[in-house]
Amino acid sequence: MTDASAVFEVAEPDRQKLAALAAGGSDRPVAVRTNAGEIELPSAAGQAVLLLLGELGAGAAVHLVPTDAKLTTQQSADLLGISRTYVIRLIGDGKLPAHLVGTHRRLRASDVLDYKARRAARLAAVDAIADADAEVGIEYC
Repeated sequence: MTDASAVFEVAEPDRQKLAALAAGGSDRPVAVRTNAGEIELPSAAGQAVLLLLGELGAGAAVHLVPTDAKLTTQQSADLLGISRTYVIRLIGDGKLPAHLVGTHRRLRASDVLDYKARRAARLAAVDAIADADAEVGIEYC
């Protein structure tokens, strides 16, 4: 098992190979070969692997975080792409649930990912409003 804050990236020369593997679609079987042999993955696991390969092939850095993982405020901030100080403010404002382990705050990865999805939806809505305003000639300074 890897650290909850592990980030995986692929070098440029290998990206095209990964993108080609993922491009075939997610409805085909996926097998993994190791020194112990080859095993065909269950459908959900195969889809996850293809999604992972597609993201790595596109050059994205990928975080693998189990939804039940307990994250520090810094790990949460890194996952959200915001500062640790802002995460602490979100906790204080009740917008992001956390609990104390001794004197340290811990957040469930599922709560952080839920907040990230809600934040992305809000930002998309704001962008849609700004685009609609621009279409009718309303400009923002």
